[in-house]
Amino acid sequence: MIVVGYNDTPDCERALEWAASEARRSGDKLRVVSATGMPTFADAGAGVMIDRQVIEDGAAEMAKIGAEKASALGASDVEPHHSLGNPAEILVEAAEGARVIVLGSRGRGPVLSALLGSVSYAVAAHAKCPVVVVRADAPSVGPQHPIVVGVDDSKPSQRALAMACEVAAERGAPLHLVAVWSQPAATIAAASYVDGAVLMTAGEGIHEAVEAELRGTAARLRTDHPDLSITAEVIEGDPASALAAEADRVGASMLAIGTRGRGGFRGMMLGSVSHGVLHSAKCPVAIVR
Repeated sequence: MIVVGYNDTPDCERALEWAASEARRSGDKLRVVSATGMPTFADAGAGVMIDRQVIEDGAAEMAKIGAEKASALGASDVEPHHSLGNPAEILVEAAEGARVIVLGSRGRGPVLSALLGSVSYAVAAHAKCPVVVVRADAPSVGPQHPIVVGVDDSKPSQRALAMACEVAAERGAPLHLVAVWSQPAATIAAASYVDGAVLMTAGEGIHEAVEAELRGTAARLRTDHPDLSITAEVIEGDPASALAAEADRVGASMLAIGTRGRGGFRGMMLGSVSHGVLHSAKCPVAIVR
């Protein structure tokens, strides 16, 4: 099953298109979720009575509209779903057992971060399945737009790599592997006490080790997926910024990364890299736990 959060904002419309396309290709059921929080008295204004039934009817109608649009886009098995409450919790619960959750990057709730809807961030932090966050101008997955995946030796990264391979193979898209390295903080802090040549040698050693590991990963994937077009790049810098910039440079249709963050609605955290990528990347971002 694929779950998509829906309202009538441009990002959510694009997310619905993305999810419907994936459901059409895979034959999975598509659940269109309208998750609506009850307005507070501060939202409504002092002395204004809030009719819960009106809010619930609106949520049901929104889910129905989204389901009809998904069917028109070619998804064959579509069900609307609506609920009132914490939107992030509703979406995560609605996605129990799902293969992926697809969301727009901005919501219409009362609290939004500067660049990313708080609901999208919360779901990405807590969902058990991969979460794809889509912006309104996101390109379609296909041969003209590669899928970029951040590669390291962590288990979440390896799961992100597996997902990226699967999507690339199914959609005929090139796969671009990216490993990011940087000088250890302790080495940088000691720069004023250490000879520059020593620092350069240490950096070269890290770069060579990362490059050798990435070459090995690329070679293994080429053996396992002989029909895939696979490229690889090693970049120095801040991981979040470097991954987002590389995805933009190659015109990626998706950037897949693993997250080492820890979930929980009382203390939601994404890994710093996945958090940074969600804010910076212009293409859809797949967060894999």
